[in-house]
Amino acid sequence: MALKITAAMPYQHTNRRGDVYYIQATERKGKIAYSAARKPSGRPLDRVPDGYEIYECPDAAQVFVRKIKPTRILPAEKQLVEDAVRRLAKVEHFIVDVDEKSLVIYLSDALDDFELEIRRGYFPVTADQARAMQARRLRDSNYKKMMRFVLTGEAPRLFSFDRWCFRGSIDDWYSLDFGKPLGDLVKKYVPHLNKQSFFELM
Repeated sequence: MALKITAAMPYQHTNRRGDVYYIQATERKGKIAYSAARKPSGRPLDRVPDGYEIYECPDAAQVFVRKIKPTRILPAEKQLVEDAVRRLAKVEHFIVDVDEKSLVIYLSDALDDFELEIRRGYFPVTADQARAMQARRLRDSNYKKMMRFVLTGEAPRLFSFDRWCFRGSIDDWYSLDFGKPLGDLVKKYVPHLNKQSFFELM
């Protein structure tokens, strides 16, 4: 299957850091592979290929072209978690990533307002400068996985809850709760996000 060369404008995706990625195709031994690159070396495409999607990794904002992955998570369940993070945890900068059967909450490591206030005490800045500092920090920040809710049953819909355990070389998920409605788990655990009590969840 030969690649089709297009004269149209190459498809672009700008990630949260402002980096522009171009969608391209490469052919090797008669097989075509699709990818996203900041400096394309393959043949540019003017759209995302059928059956594929653009995926931006939550942690470092790297962009990929991947086959569309089916999920058993409902849009309303993702919305429930996003609303809870804003309302119960009072967190503004986060990502809820959905895979086949789980919702994973990532938090930005950018400076929050409290840390900016501390910095102002040492390095006096105007309000505009403080906002610019925060925007720059947010743009360049990484996002860290913190919590996930995993679908364990569909009739009724029940979930388990894990928190990310930070232990250096053995970082991994730590399971804490099982077989509960998503709403119950969200109310119980989401308020601990971005607080010291998160690390006391055992």
